[in-house]
Amino acid sequence: MNAYIVDAIIGLSVVYKALDNLGAYQRWFGFQPNTKAATLIFGFFHGTGLATKILDYDIASEGLLPNLLAFNVGVEIGQIMALAVILIVMGYWRKSSAFYRQAYTANVVMMSMGFILMGYQITGYFVAT
Repeated sequence: MNAYIVDAIIGLSVVYKALDNLGAYQRWFGFQPNTKAATLIFGFFHGTGLATKILDYDIASEGLLPNLLAFNVGVEIGQIMALAVILIVMGYWRKSSAFYRQAYTANVVMMSMGFILMGYQITGYFVAT
């Protein structure tokens, strides 16, 4: 798959999650999309994005499987460590009296960054092809 398109979809997933955090789907459409399905679908695109980046590296075919396994184990360990830190920080932040105001702003910033990533990648797709 084209890396620009995959990365644009990753930007879309950021926008989707920010809107979900803000309760936009419930307010706008009167229903909540299936979180598990969205996680699965966007997870496939995030994985595809990672795979397209790996393909950019000139990995020798000798020892390819152990290198890919080690890379993926490292990615998963990194994600678990990041999630642990995020959960701790979020736990303290949620106790703050300003949480809802700050969370709204954080989600608007996150959504804006997702739109910027989408625009950047779509532009890159048309300029590079």
